[in-house]
Amino acid sequence: MKQHFRMPQGSYLLSHSVGCLPISSELALARRYLTPWQELGGDVWPGWLAEIERFRGAMARLLGARIDNICPQANVSSAVAKILHALPARHGRNRLLLCEEDFPSIGFVLKAAAKVGYEPIFIPRGAAAEDIQTWQASLDDRTQLALITHAFSNRSARLPVQQITQIAREHGVVSIVDATQTLGVIPINVADWSADFLVGSSVKFLCGGPGAGFLWMADSAIAMSEPVDTGWFSHEDPFAFDIHDFRPAANALRFWGGTPSIAPFVVASAAVELLLDIGVEAIYASNQALISQLHDRVPSAVIASTRTLNTRANTVLLRVTDVEGAKFALHEARIFADLRDDCVRVSPHLYNDLNDIECLVIALQPYF
Repeated sequence: MKQHFRMPQGSYLLSHSVGCLPISSELALARRYLTPWQELGGDVWPGWLAEIERFRGAMARLLGARIDNICPQANVSSAVAKILHALPARHGRNRLLLCEEDFPSIGFVLKAAAKVGYEPIFIPRGAAAEDIQTWQASLDDRTQLALITHAFSNRSARLPVQQITQIAREHGVVSIVDATQTLGVIPINVADWSADFLVGSSVKFLCGGPGAGFLWMADSAIAMSEPVDTGWFSHEDPFAFDIHDFRPAANALRFWGGTPSIAPFVVASAAVELLLDIGVEAIYASNQALISQLHDRVPSAVIASTRTLNTRANTVLLRVTDVEGAKFALHEARIFADLRDDCVRVSPHLYNDLNDIECLVIALQPYF
């Protein structure tokens, strides 16, 4: 699959940070964004907005969702902030539940909500976050919202989202699933969950670059949400141009906001369409086969909460004895990875193969 991508020379195992550039995205940026801008000037807007619809359609296919339930966003943190402040106030529900291992940026958003009376409650690091009993005990009538990360970015732990969102719904807790780390490499169908919202970004395994985030929301979530962060593209008719008449869009686009960016969504839609053509199930099978190879080759080095195929996620942490030495060895071997907590963190994707795994094992062998 490497023929579909522009890639750095070497073994690229850093898709948990930034996915590689699809050639189709590079071409789409010129053909569907830059060239029309050059040729049409201000008349380019209908075509540009059609590109946003194309992105929404691709994301809907990826999630098994309807396009009306998808709204483009600049990034995940902004999406979560919009959701939080769009929810109706409910007496006695002032707690926001999240995990210490969630991506810090979202944690910053929820902690900032203390300024308006919310209290963030953190599930501690470690196995507790994977235990459904922890969530059962934490999701109560004092909780307004729960943030559920599908898979933690710093270790290969995938949470039981279906069970957690069901418990949240039973207790009247609004649920947001962050699927940024799994989109494009672990199959997701929102119909399998009881989530109110799902947020994500294209920058990682979707290979769509930064700037093309999104949020999905259930029909019931649309009905109860009144976004504070709005703009003319949140309007039922963005081109009505009546400053005294704002009518929120009847669908997820009520969360859109002001004048949208276009280029990131052109790049991302081409990338997502490529992954859909290949098939996320096939990508998942390839990812997990390469992870299994690492488990087999260096079992004592693998740090994971589980090695079970159906519960582990899509990254691997390898414990090393000398972080600086390992970092230098990776550089010398032209292996793209990063380091977390005395571990090398790697993520195979569809453009990786067994040779990449073997090169990694050989380079790091002195440090296991």
